[in-house]
Amino acid sequence: MSSHTFMVHSEVREGALWILFDRPAARNAMTAEMEHAILALCESVAHRPEIKAVVFSGAPASKPAFMAGADFGALETATTAEEFVALERSSEALLEAIEGMRVPTIAAMAGACVGGGALLALCCDIRIATPSLKFGFPIARTVGNCLSVKNYARLAENLGAQRVRDMVFSASLLSADALLHAGAIREIVPEDALHGRAQAIAAQVMALAPLTLWATRTSLLRLRDKAVDGIADDDILSACYMSADFQEGVRAFMEKRAPAWTGA
Repeated sequence: MSSHTFMVHSEVREGALWILFDRPAARNAMTAEMEHAILALCESVAHRPEIKAVVFSGAPASKPAFMAGADFGALETATTAEEFVALERSSEALLEAIEGMRVPTIAAMAGACVGGGALLALCCDIRIATPSLKFGFPIARTVGNCLSVKNYARLAENLGAQRVRDMVFSASLLSADALLHAGAIREIVPEDALHGRAQAIAAQVMALAPLTLWATRTSLLRLRDKAVDGIADDDILSACYMSADFQEGVRAFMEKRAPAWTGA
């Protein structure tokens, strides 16, 4: 069983729902349509008892990619602080849907895994990667935006606060080896074995007690979220997204030049 919506494929393989990103020309950068399609697939799991696990990955391509962040279309059309904050909340809704699924989730990563793609992967229970993986948030070098407090919490939970600072303050991308050392991925596999290994891991977790897995994930998420629940961040998001620096960052990115930051 398979389906194709926009640039997202889905198919069921022996009880595992595979959600494949397929926009190779843009290294699977997520459009609003893709976000809605992925969200709908995640929400459908609650009504599909035959689904025992979910695997996220990039569709096979000549140049592998998991997801190179978000498409710039929405960022170019938003003009008010409320619109930019709404974009962040929309992205968070997808991440929360992934974390809220009743079944184990696996991210099989190769190539670019940046920004929103990296956050999506961090929401999964298990992550594996190939040596080609480039993971991170080079936002201090590219467009000059920021993440929500909850997304920084997701990063800190998986990488540690100081490693998050180092990654953002250097605008660098982490390798698969660095993520393995940090404990953020389970293993590194050959490029041509990624999907096979992900399916094998799915089979392993599908054989375990589902409620135990669900309870463990849910409890850990509640512990994480207790530290950030009720913390306002609209002011932080607005300060970045409404800045002259952000406008310059977007222009520079589209014009393929280095931005000239002013701190305003």
